[in-house]
Amino acid sequence: MRVRLSGPLSATLVLAVTLSGTLIAHAADDPRFELGLFAGWGILDEELTGKSLALEHGTLEFGLRGSTLVGDHVNLFGDLGTGRYDHAADDTRVRHSAFRLGPEFLFGQPGARSRMYLAPALGWSFYDYSGSNATRPEDFDRSIASLGLGQRFLVGSGDVMRWEVRAETGLGENGVGGESVINYLALFGYSFGVAQKDSDGDGVPDRRDACPDTPKGALVDVRGCPLDSDGDGVFDGLDQCPDTPKGWPVDAKGCPTDTDGDGVADGADACPNTPKGAKVDARGCPLDTDGDGVFDGLDQCPDTPTGAKVDARGCPLDTDGDGVFDGLDQCPDTPTGVKVDARGCPVPEPIKPNFVLEGVNFASDSAALTPASTVALDRVAESLKAWPEVRVEVGGHTDSTNTDAHNLRLSKARAESVKGYLVGKGIAADRMTTNGYGEGKPIADNATPAGRATNRRVELTRLN
Repeated sequence: MRVRLSGPLSATLVLAVTLSGTLIAHAADDPRFELGLFAGWGILDEELTGKSLALEHGTLEFGLRGSTLVGDHVNLFGDLGTGRYDHAADDTRVRHSAFRLGPEFLFGQPGARSRMYLAPALGWSFYDYSGSNATRPEDFDRSIASLGLGQRFLVGSGDVMRWEVRAETGLGENGVGGESVINYLALFGYSFGVAQKDSDGDGVPDRRDACPDTPKGALVDVRGCPLDSDGDGVFDGLDQCPDTPKGWPVDAKGCPTDTDGDGVADGADACPNTPKGAKVDARGCPLDTDGDGVFDGLDQCPDTPTGAKVDARGCPLDTDGDGVFDGLDQCPDTPTGVKVDARGCPVPEPIKPNFVLEGVNFASDSAALTPASTVALDRVAESLKAWPEVRVEVGGHTDSTNTDAHNLRLSKARAESVKGYLVGKGIAADRMTTNGYGEGKPIADNATPAGRATNRRVELTRLN
């Protein structure tokens, strides 16, 4: 037995193959119920029509079909089809009608857009002959078994489009000779589906949804459970940053958080409490280019020399106002106006032939130096160190108060007190002589308090 694939059946098969590869209908789940129409081309066994199994001897078959889903891979279906065929006898026709019931075994993933199926069935077939030919066969019916192979496509929200090729054979004797006969059909159909209940709208029906309360918009797996590709706790489909590195904290949108606002996400920030406005490195740690303890971006004096002390703005401090910053100033208490060197220490002045030590004072009627006197004497010591070849006389003077003898002894003691201080600062004793002049060399009027204060003095006289 050979069937020539030409004409309408050939076109049907070509269209079926094309649809199976190109149909791109919106994916939906398998419908719970279907009700639809089918049509196609059928060829009856030559014993039924008296004609060979050729495409041109076929005719249009059409009918109704209904089904109900009983499992992820099984539909129970029933259909009723009919077609009218020409008989070899002149003016004779035969109408073929068949009713079938059976399971439709679906292959592939439930809810997939396209699924192949195999449909065995049992049913009843009717053959009604008509025409004026006196020798036409008698009408008869018989039980049948059939087997169909096809492919179905989900369309829209649950409708189904399908193609199927089918063979059916009679069971038991028939009315045209008692031999078994085989009919062939190639069919197309479209069914209107009733979608399965899907309470959370994730595309997976409730009956097989393992996660029935999925938030709207979340992507799910085949079990209906939300996907979270980057593992950040925000479901795919809702996650606006779907490629967050594993373990990073995220916000409600699934995007990495940056608590300190430094531009480095918390999950990668090695210094998560950076002050606002500070510049950071790739690890999120604040930069301090000049090393003064005030971060770049907050530092208003970003080029502070290393070691200098700074204020809260990052600007260097200069407590004694000598132009050398605190932390670098080796003489931090330099009096205002005194010239200093790069170390912040006073620049030694040349030893003059004769000069009064301004600022050197003693307790009343005593040779004890006042604390404030040390500032002036320290400068003298620095000058003497800078001029090691110079020898000096330290001369003490008083006002006219008290007796001459007393004033002479007091002036001598005060000169010795100054020399002793300078020796303590590293000046060799043999570079200095002392003398007490008492009230004998006044430089102001002893009759006034101001004059007497001027006369109470210590002078240095250069000896070489």
